[in-house]
Amino acid sequence: MSEQHISMKKTMRSIAKRTVILWYCLMLSFLPCIYADSYSGAEPDEAEILRIPVWVFLEAQPGVMDNDVQGTVLPPRTAIIELSKTLMEGMIYGWKFTYTPVDKQRQVAEAFELTPLHTIAHNDKRLSLTDVRIEYPSVYCWAEYRIPEALRKRREEWTRIPVATAKGRGSASRKQEIDGIRDAYHKAALNALHSYLRKNLKNKPKEVSGEMLIRNNPRLYTAGGKFHAELNVYLRINEVIPYEIF
Repeated sequence: MSEQHISMKKTMRSIAKRTVILWYCLMLSFLPCIYADSYSGAEPDEAEILRIPVWVFLEAQPGVMDNDVQGTVLPPRTAIIELSKTLMEGMIYGWKFTYTPVDKQRQVAEAFELTPLHTIAHNDKRLSLTDVRIEYPSVYCWAEYRIPEALRKRREEWTRIPVATAKGRGSASRKQEIDGIRDAYHKAALNALHSYLRKNLKNKPKEVSGEMLIRNNPRLYTAGGKFHAELNVYLRINEVIPYEIF
């Protein structure tokens, strides 16, 4: 083999190696853009743009004959906006909750109220849908919300002070449509609170109240004819009311 041929092979190997390294570096720089939950805005009142993946079914579940069983059926665009609003309210402003544990001896039924600290209007211009794609039977997109500086600082407060974290899962019937998705997330929030209270309270309280904020991308999927939701949240317990001791 000639020296010229050997030199050419070495050159080709070097080029191939550099190409692989360059491709790998490009992929590393691109990955954060794919999975990032937020990025800086370009306008003065856009300190941060929060984004989460959202999806809904294009059609209602077929074969549902009883109108009393099926949940609210919305057009796909309306449904995905409504779901985006619900999740963004929990991720940007947070939810306040009041929880009463079940107590059979005292004949107390379980109750869990979860309400947003601030609601997002349907026509809020800070909310937008991007990268919409249809993959039957679903439509997927990124929901984005443009956050001003004051809101960005408020969200940062959840990470600056000592705060509890918890995870929870919830399920609801697929036939319930958008109502079922909301119910699944509602139950996920309740189970996140359950998991925290079981670890941190020795005695069953009469009532617990506080606030929670979604930490990162919420998850939603379907299996066995049900919606399944997963939430990872920050928790602030504002008040624990114990039962009186007789």
